[in-house]
Amino acid sequence: MNERFLINSNLPENKVTTIFANIDDIALKNVFDKLLIKVVNTTQNAFLDTPVSQHADILLNHVGKSAFLVDANQKELCSFIENNGGKTIIIDNIKSPYPNDCLLNFADIGDYIICNHSILTKEIVDLLPKKQIIDVKQGYSKCSVCICKHNTIITDDISIYNAVSQYDDIKSLLVEKGSVHIDKYDYGFIGGCCGLVDKDILFFNGDLSTHSNFDKIKNFLYDNGINYIDIKGKPLTDIGSIIPIMEKDGE
Repeated sequence: MNERFLINSNLPENKVTTIFANIDDIALKNVFDKLLIKVVNTTQNAFLDTPVSQHADILLNHVGKSAFLVDANQKELCSFIENNGGKTIIIDNIKSPYPNDCLLNFADIGDYIICNHSILTKEIVDLLPKKQIIDVKQGYSKCSVCICKHNTIITDDISIYNAVSQYDDIKSLLVEKGSVHIDKYDYGFIGGCCGLVDKDILFFNGDLSTHSNFDKIKNFLYDNGINYIDIKGKPLTDIGSIIPIMEKDGE
């Protein structure tokens, strides 16, 4: 099977073949096996708070085509990237507490990057794709954004929603916090429980119908031509996002 790194970060054009994620649940791993998607697991960063110490949306970010910003602890991820012809830029100061755990936490949604610009270091800013930056208060920008398709998002953060609402070419839905589980904290983030596994298929780690805004989410996805896969009977759980990395080469 011919495959390639995603050309546009977070936005597959074809079926996803490999993801980076924090998956230690055998049942969840079996779901991806059935979908014929390889899982490359993140490695714990001991300098981060335990519940988020393996969260992919904190430990790496794809900056377009074959280039990745990666936490220094991620040897398995780096090996995978480099063995497939990619380039890794190592970031060695990711640690708790906030905001030092947010150095890579920006959301590339297509034409725009959503981030708290003051948190990202100059080194990282210089490596970002040359896209318009939407500056927001929320440091956990990637965690707070469910990327549905090009310039189309669901967010549970009001500052992000208000910021993107100023752009006519961005479609967005604001949902309530509290329906996504994460250990230790009061709630997880909507972006942390999902990720695209095909051009128009969004995967949710848990049962989407358990979300308090399920009908709004379902209608928003339907209106934008997006299907979803979820896991019935399981709480929506923030595992640090599902990051699509490689896809079938459709060319």
